Amino acid sequence: MSNWKLLVGQAVQIWRGNEIVDQGLVEAVTADGSVLWLTQKGAIGRRMVTKERGTGLWVQLMN
Repeated sequence: MSNWKLLVGQAVQIWRGNEIVDQGLVEAVTADGSVLWLTQKGAIGRRMVTKERGTGLWVQLMN
């Protein structure tokens, strides 16, 4: 997924290489689409994710 601005409100998984490093609901994306805020369950309520080489983003479809 290259245009992160389309992901607001979607459940996603964050990948680095072949490993899932995080997952949650995309709460917001910066205007330039290079940073997103991920809302999570548990002790860490919110996390900033930046686009960088080696970071992939998968959209997780929810039923």
